Parts: sequence; C-alpha cells; structure tokens
Amino acid sequence: MDVTNAILPHFRANHGGGVISVSSGAGFWAQPTTSMYSASKFALEGFAEALSYELASQNIFVKSVVPHGGITSTAFFTRFGASAVSPAESGLSSYNAFSAHIAECVRKMVAGAGASSADVAETILTAATDGTDQLRYFIGNDARGFLQARYASRSDVEYMAHMRSYFE
Repeated sequence: MDVTNAILPHFRANHGGGVISVSSGAGFWAQPTTSMYSASKFALEGFAEALSYELASQNIFVKSVVPHGGITSTAFFTRFGASAVSPAESGLSSYNAFSAHIAECVRKMVAGAGASSADVAETILTAATDGTDQLRYFIGNDARGFLQARYASRSDVEYMAHMRSYFE
C-alpha cells in the first residue's frame, strides 16, 4: 500500500500508469492453519479491486496476478508446509490428529504444483502490456477445484461443503 501510495502522484502527473500486485489463491479461499496468510491475501484482493475502480478515471490500471495451486520453482511450500501446521507444537495436543491430517493435505498440494516462477513472470508481463481492463490473472492448476467452487457454487453452503470435504 505504501509503494502504491508513493507512485500514484507520479502516475497522475503523467496521466497514466499501472499497479500490478502478486496475490495468491489464498485470497479467494482459505484453508486450515493459514488464517493470517489468507487474511492478508483477501485484503490485497479487496485493495486491488477497489483501486481498479478508483483509479480508472485517472488512466491508471490495476491488475492482480494470482498464482494458485503451487509454484514449482520456489521453496514456498517447503517453508510454508513446515510452519503452517503448528498447533501441536504450541502444546495443544488436542490438535495432533488435525495437524497431521492438514500436513498431509499440504503435501498433496505440493505434489500437484504445476506453475513455475517463469509462468508468473510471463503473466505479469501480459498484465502490464495487454491493454485490457482485466483485473485478475489466475495462474496454476485448480486440481482441487477451489476456484471452481468459489465461482461456480450456487450458495455459500455449497462452497463451504466443497472446501470442508477437502480438509475433513
């Protein structure tokens, strides 16, 4: 937000520009043990969408690049997976079975990763140069159907049932 606020006077003075954020699928769905990460990504998505409306009249585009499903050429899931499932580590033994199960879910997600950091870079370039007013650019494999569930569900009950079935 600070970087965006810092650059906006330059864009206004030059009658145009663009802001591109890199978000995450976690800005559209949440999963156990990622509450703070998901909250920050949901916030980033809301910020980008609101800005896209606010800045359009100033000839300033806003785009959000949304990797999801795992990026193969980074260590994100290695670091994330090791730290995400930690309730048991804090002495809450009642979470042991839950933590083990979620760790297995994370391992499955890592195994299904299909996009590379080069794919993300190419998508950022496309977003910067395509001349469209498209807000979001999704990159990745929706093998678990999380995006499909978010956008195609007829109700929140249907969406939550799909999400809970993955983590049960």
